[in-house]
Order: sequence, then C-alpha cells, then structure tokens
Amino acid sequence: MLEAIIFDMDGVIIDSEFIDFANQTAFIGSFIDDPQERAQLDTSVLVGKSYQDLYQTIAELIKHRLTLAEIEQQLDKYSAQSVKNLYYPDILRHDIRHILDFATEHHIKVAVASSSRQHHIEHVLNECGIRPHFDLIVSGEHFPRSKPDPAIYNHTVATLQVDKNKVIVIEDSHYGIAAAKSAGLSVIAYEETRLPIDQSSADYCGKDMNAILTIIQCLHQQ
Repeated sequence: MLEAIIFDMDGVIIDSEFIDFANQTAFIGSFIDDPQERAQLDTSVLVGKSYQDLYQTIAELIKHRLTLAEIEQQLDKYSAQSVKNLYYPDILRHDIRHILDFATEHHIKVAVASSSRQHHIEHVLNECGIRPHFDLIVSGEHFPRSKPDPAIYNHTVATLQVDKNKVIVIEDSHYGIAAAKSAGLSVIAYEETRLPIDQSSADYCGKDMNAILTIIQCLHQQ
C-alpha cells in the first residue's frame, strides 16, 4: 500500500524538458562559431540539472567564455524571451489529474521534488490549477547539491513522515532517477524518446500518465 507519490515537475507534470533543452542548446550554440564544434557537443548532460550545476556545465561547454553569474543572467534573459508567451496549462500532462484524484481517494500524500526554483514550481502548479492537490513542494534551490544528490528526496520523505518503502517517485531525467534510487526509493520513469536520456535504472516505465496510473494502482494493491 502506497503512502506517498513524489513527482518531478519539468518533463513530468509539464512537458517542458524538451523546451528547456532546446533553449539551452541554442544558447550554448550562440557562443560557438565552428559548425563542426557545435555538432560535436554532448548537450545531453544538460537534462535534469539543478540551476547551479547547469550553469557550471554550460560554462564548461562554452569553454568559460562567461562567468557563472553572466551565464545565469544571460540564460535567464534568453529563456524568458523564448517562453514569454508560454501558458503552462497548454503543456500540462492533463491525465495527471487521474493520478491526483486516485491519491486523494486513497489518502496517499502527494509532493513535488524539483530542481526548479520554489517560486517557479508554485507558479506552474497554480496556473495549471492543481496546487491544492499537493501536500508538499520541495525545490532543489534549498540544498547545497540537487539531483543526482539524494538530499532532496531524503528531505521530502522525512517531511512527509512516510515509510520510504511505501513511496513511488515519478521522474524523467537520468539525474532525477539516480537521486531517487540513491535515496532508496522506487521510481517510475515517464518515458522520453525525444531526448538522449538514460532511464534504464528506473524500476518501471510508463509512456504516459494513464500507464503510470496503472502501475501506481498495482503498487497500491500490494
């Protein structure tokens, strides 16, 4: 019987991982003039990073042409321009409501553990009209190291006061899955085929929220 469901946000609750990845890749490409060098970049390392880890990774990819502070400022401006007309309900995984309703009906606690900033998580959930379903929101910005470090998941489980053997995590990124597994939690991967993400360490994989709900229902019956 499950006691808690913990969601990642980007790439799980909302279909934003691909948008973020495209923006970050384009931003990096703007600093590299050589087409061959751009083609050889391994940008898959960007997926699922916390902000601080992301800025450090970008700095390495652009060979430290900017400081971390400059990367933060310029990437935020670049991304804001790209998503200024983005309406989050348009990229909400709408079938998540079935999982949220199931959790409510069976008294299962629900949380978000995301590398995104706290105010951004709150904004997305409120704009999508699903914030009241969540018992706890945890942001990676409150930890010295975010995913793949397990601290965010250890904290979430402890705050919810649940048995970690009765928790299921829904993640999409390699780093997120690794963080949850390192915390001793079972993981369902939200299948992502558009990006080069290794999801092989997840315990289960669902192609959409309805498939994930079926897995959750089976786990709750055990």
